[in-house]
Amino acid sequence: MAEERQIIDKQSPIPAYHQITSHLKERISLGEWNLGDKLPAEEALSQEYHVSRITLRQAMAELEQEGLITRQRGRGAFLTGMPSPFVESLNLPGIDQTVRRLRYDREILEWKRTDQVEPALRQAFSLTEKRPLIHLCRLFLHEGRPLALNRVWLPEELVPGIMEEGLLNESISDTMAQRYGQPFARIENYIAAGRLNAADAALMQSAYDTPVLEILSTHSLADGRPAEFSRTLWVGSLVRFHFSTGD
Repeated sequence: MAEERQIIDKQSPIPAYHQITSHLKERISLGEWNLGDKLPAEEALSQEYHVSRITLRQAMAELEQEGLITRQRGRGAFLTGMPSPFVESLNLPGIDQTVRRLRYDREILEWKRTDQVEPALRQAFSLTEKRPLIHLCRLFLHEGRPLALNRVWLPEELVPGIMEEGLLNESISDTMAQRYGQPFARIENYIAAGRLNAADAALMQSAYDTPVLEILSTHSLADGRPAEFSRTLWVGSLVRFHFSTGD
């Protein structure tokens, strides 16, 4: 399999360790090793991939963080899990809310009133005037593992008392529709690749520079007014997105 290791492109902007992680996961998925098997030693793998031991250890650390291997001091790394990314639906709110609520938990990290939004987001969401906003920051978790960091901004005039009363069913969509009688009618999403900065990595208990998928979303009401602005960072190695178009 020596020829296959040449897929590591050291000129690529994607770090070599992440390329190795992805390739090792592919090898695991193809059945090269079974659960409980000992993986080749770090020295052997670093020679196969033509990288330093430090780079190889970064790749192994990612596999361990994802629960795929366990490293035992003096014994090596053993396969303890199989790649099985969490699948998130991109369907409109209301179509599968019940299923989605059962699939991951939400943990609120911060609620506050603010008129401050960083310039890049103000531009992305076309916020041309300062207006009081409710800001919500929360984690999405699956089996206790952080999948995403979600930041939401809501115009305060549309959601009076939301911080005091909380969310219905842990859902902004349900709260807007049922408490305020303002269901979302349209969502516009922009998806981009990115990496975690140090502050976000700490909140997500992830490594600095972890690859993420960033989704910027604007939720609008039936009359066209924007009612929710959100920025969600999904851990790229843990999540796969699914969407379907109409009939």
